[in-house]
Amino acid sequence: MADVYINARVAQLTNQRAADKIKAGQLPGPEMSIGKLALTQNMMRVGQLIGEILGPRLVADTGEWGTYAFSEMVLGTPGMRVAGGTDEVMRNIVGERVLGLPKEPRTS
Repeated sequence: MADVYINARVAQLTNQRAADKIKAGQLPGPEMSIGKLALTQNMMRVGQLIGEILGPRLVADTGEWGTYAFSEMVLGTPGMRVAGGTDEVMRNIVGERVLGLPKEPRTS
């Protein structure tokens, strides 16, 4: 649970940095890509934690409050990894624009 909390807080601060740049009339840099990566990674962490806590109740609709409803979030996580640019594309952006790594070879 501490890992989920820490990573959510880091994502919140990264998003705040991007929002501050926008308010100052600047374009956000890699913060948006980092924020998107953080979102999907945190969704996977939360899904893993929920699965460990709930076990089979995550997918079996027993009528118990707060159990089966999480399955929608867990099942939606892979779609979020693709929406708005895949995690791999976001990593390439961060690698090239932030870390200064060489661009991947392009095919003609």
